[in-house]
Amino acid sequence: REPFRTYDEIAATLLASWPWGEMGSVNDFVQRFGSHWSEHEVEAAVWKLAGDAASMGRLVVDLSGVELSLSTPLVLLDPNVPPILPDPLPSSLEEDVRLDLHLHPHNTEDDVSFELQGIIPGPTFDAFELKEEERARFYRNLHAATEVLSGKKVRQVAKAYEMAPATLSRLVQRVKVLGQIACVPHGAYHREPALRPEFQELLRKLYTSRQRPSLMAVYEDARLKRLAEALSASEGKLVQGPTYRQVQYFLKGIAHEAKVAEARSGLKHPPPERISPQSYVLSIPSPALICQVDEHTLDLLVVSSDGTVITRRVHGAVLVCVKTAAILGAVLSLDSLNEEDYMRLLKQSLEPKDRLTVLYECEHPWPCFGKPAVIFHDRGKIFTSERATQVVVDRLKITTEQAPPFAPSAKGTVEALFTWTTRKFEHRLAGTTKATPKDRAAYDSVREALKAGITFDVLEKLFIQSIVDGYMQEWNDLRRQTPIALWEHAVRAIGLPRYLGSQDDLKLLLMKAVNRKNSATGRYAIRQGELSFLGRSYTSPGLLDRLRGREIDIYYDRRDISVIYLFLEGELVGEAYCKEFLHRRVSIWEATVERHTDTALKKEATARSLSNRQKIQEEANAGKRVHLLETKRLEKQRQLDLQRHEIHPSHVQVTLQALKEQQIPSSLPISKSSGLLPPAVPEDDPPGTAVVHLRVRKLRREDD
Repeated sequence: REPFRTYDEIAATLLASWPWGEMGSVNDFVQRFGSHWSEHEVEAAVWKLAGDAASMGRLVVDLSGVELSLSTPLVLLDPNVPPILPDPLPSSLEEDVRLDLHLHPHNTEDDVSFELQGIIPGPTFDAFELKEEERARFYRNLHAATEVLSGKKVRQVAKAYEMAPATLSRLVQRVKVLGQIACVPHGAYHREPALRPEFQELLRKLYTSRQRPSLMAVYEDARLKRLAEALSASEGKLVQGPTYRQVQYFLKGIAHEAKVAEARSGLKHPPPERISPQSYVLSIPSPALICQVDEHTLDLLVVSSDGTVITRRVHGAVLVCVKTAAILGAVLSLDSLNEEDYMRLLKQSLEPKDRLTVLYECEHPWPCFGKPAVIFHDRGKIFTSERATQVVVDRLKITTEQAPPFAPSAKGTVEALFTWTTRKFEHRLAGTTKATPKDRAAYDSVREALKAGITFDVLEKLFIQSIVDGYMQEWNDLRRQTPIALWEHAVRAIGLPRYLGSQDDLKLLLMKAVNRKNSATGRYAIRQGELSFLGRSYTSPGLLDRLRGREIDIYYDRRDISVIYLFLEGELVGEAYCKEFLHRRVSIWEATVERHTDTALKKEATARSLSNRQKIQEEANAGKRVHLLETKRLEKQRQLDLQRHEIHPSHVQVTLQALKEQQIPSSLPISKSSGLLPPAVPEDDPPGTAVVHLRVRKLRREDD
């Protein structure tokens, strides 16, 4: 176990209250000191003290015969007493009967009991498979052979069972060689087939080929005919090929062989044979000791908030405990999974999930979290990359094991989970694309997805609810209990290791890292106090100027790209903020979709503006005559505006006039005197002044 921040203080307190030679369990110390420190820290400190003592031979517990749990009494040996050393290793690898008896006493007892009780060698035969008449003959033969092998005379036994002495003698000889199967009527009968060895070898080769041909295909294969012709030519006589009945009997006889059955199964890597009568799952001692992780594709259409279909498939990953089948973490992504998603999955598995259950309105708690000891994965790039190895193995001290290729049965627990989610979750949601077009049939996935409007946030909520309230509460046939009940019982009885480091360090450690090397001129990333990342501008006053020309690592979470973290030589130096997304959280997928949508709208608006400007430019270059006609049209429109008194009622005219007078002072320009003429003052004509009427001219063509 790795030390943590409060270990020294807790260890000093534990040793002060735990005298040498006295028994104490983990539960006792958790109850005594759990109120001063957290229960997880006290539990981890006790196990670390016990582990360190066991490595030095000062733990008085027989680890080979006792299964450690939270209630197991632990005793520490006094440092002044000599340590308990393990048994020495043998000096040679020669077979020693006494050493074998010491190491495997149960096997010796079984052998002795077999020699005393089992007189007939070989495996036991189940007679219930036989018919009633054959079963009676089998028991007669078995009892007769047993009595002869026990020491009775052949003639005496043959007379008692009404058998010929010669027949019983031959039966006893066959039983000594073949075992109980020799007592079955015609059970050990074997006759060499009349088929030639050359044809047998070719038939076996054809039948075990990768194409897995049918019986008729093997019989009609041209290579059998060519082989018969070759044998006829070499022997100088006609050699007939095998008949259909011969081919049928021969293939039926070899179908039960292990190599033939393996080749006919069609599996690239058939499951290994069982080597233990115990279940591997049930033999795991503690929860989260061995976990399986794998990625999965959800056949679903997801839309954005404005109704745009973002993707046709959603990618997910799950980390599941093999012992209890409980899920420690689950993440979704709209894009192909990468290292950041795997790091996010590990982070979720290491920390409590109370906030998630409240956020996603789950009906049941999700108490499954802890630090796995072994993570079993396939050959996926996100699991075998250099960064994943650095974080999981080097920093978190978690052992990783890789499954053999093309062997999904090796990860049976997580594969069974994906089968459950496919059948009982994703294929029952609106907008599912099913697995194949045949399964989808006439179902319109796009229309139903737009109608349902399931966004990525909603899908993530439904996925977590299906895990917490569905899968974790469902009965598991292999383990004969629900996963949540198995997990809670195992944690109460045995306990499990927790991550005791800083949560802030864990967040930064598991984020996606991008390495960017800036040139001396700051040409790429840092210019004028701004950092260009993912096509957007980030700012951090006072920090970016100091990083010009330096090599930095950028950590960010794809679920929120409004903030990025800057690391210099492995140390956090500060954060940079995106000026576009300061008021909201935006994921990288939403930002990409928004950028594509804005680009299309911008292109459409630019084209519309260009068309209008081209029309204006054409009108401006139309010529003097066109502009004169337009001027007269506008003048006529203004004269029509003066005819309002003939259109509107009197109170409306009063209102319009008042509004016009209010606007006149602000709209009329202030005239300045030129100084050449006095300002014009209107005067009324004196009474009696003659009115001079001007002569009206006739309109001529040149006046236009």
